[in-house]
Amino acid sequence: MYSLKKDQLISLYLSRLIPINEIRYQIINRKNKMETQETLDYHMDRWTNIAGSHYTIHDTHHNKISFIYNGGMDYVVKPDHRTDFYDATGISYQIVELIHRLIKMKNVRMQRIFHFNKYLKSDDKLYSQLANLIMKEMKE
Repeated sequence: MYSLKKDQLISLYLSRLIPINEIRYQIINRKNKMETQETLDYHMDRWTNIAGSHYTIHDTHHNKISFIYNGGMDYVVKPDHRTDFYDATGISYQIVELIHRLIKMKNVRMQRIFHFNKYLKSDDKLYSQLANLIMKEMKE
């Protein structure tokens, strides 16, 4: 035994109100088109407002980002210079950049160093502290 597909189930429910198959199928077809358009609009909006704002900020963040110096003893924390990405997601774009940097460093170190876990844990702690400081700065 199998369950009915979504459109079949809708057709079954509509058949109680509308006995003409062609009309039911037109209603279901129109519903499907509307759902497809809504989904496309949603994803286009997400691309524009989240991904697009991240790329724009990324291209203009020179000398405007937080960093660690003095062997991890000191932090320079700056809020995002544009808050589009933060406003849409609640996360600083700098944190996304830190995660990308950690992933990139992990891949490079895996190829060159056998004991990369020690370095990765150290970097992860430093970046975690920096991320916390950035989020605190963004919330102020």
